[in-house]
Amino acid sequence: MKRFFITFLLASFTMLFVNAQSKHTVYVWVDGEKTTIENVDSLTFIEKVAPQYVDLGLSVKWATCNLGAATPEEIGNYYAWGETTPKDTYFKNNYKYHDGTEYTKYTEDDGLLELEAMDDAATANLGEDWRMPTYDEIEELQNNCTWTWTEKDGCGGFTVTSTINGNSIFMPGAGDFYEDEVYRKGDAAEYWTNESPVKKTFSYYAVVFRKGGMKIGDTERFTGLTIRPVYVGAE
Repeated sequence: MKRFFITFLLASFTMLFVNAQSKHTVYVWVDGEKTTIENVDSLTFIEKVAPQYVDLGLSVKWATCNLGAATPEEIGNYYAWGETTPKDTYFKNNYKYHDGTEYTKYTEDDGLLELEAMDDAATANLGEDWRMPTYDEIEELQNNCTWTWTEKDGCGGFTVTSTINGNSIFMPGAGDFYEDEVYRKGDAAEYWTNESPVKKTFSYYAVVFRKGGMKIGDTERFTGLTIRPVYVGAE
């Protein structure tokens, strides 16, 4: 009886140990903010829903939502230029292509001015039919659409309406995630393109918009910005 009782205790302890070891901490990013869920013992994955796009009569189709968002009003995730996953902070010293002293890719040495597919967050997360927009595609969007500041479901942003066919997309004001803080959320936003200005290895083209209008500028590549993918696959 004593041997059975000891064996039973050992078995029970082992089961508890195994069960304890099987629990994990899961991190989930929603609207660019991380939520921590502890003591998770199982995960259920649902079928991935294909992103939607809108035909604005331009050279590419524009996604209806930001990368990482489920609706047009959601901000989605922030990404550093050339990185494909969101982070807690956006400093130069935690940027993928900076070694603490200098940038290591997309520099004057390698001559790369446009993101390779492996470093394009839209391609990496949505597949080869999607990518980040080019400078020319952003300029095309600027020149062939009206930009109207709109408050939509509590979120400020631009309704971008095509002057070619009247279709529109909504681009929320996500602000920009610089170092450890998000600035100008709800009032302004910067969206990455996939290109660099010539000979400026520290900054990359982005479309910047505020209530007063929009422009194409550049910003430091380690900054966390939102991404509006474009669709380049077959219809």
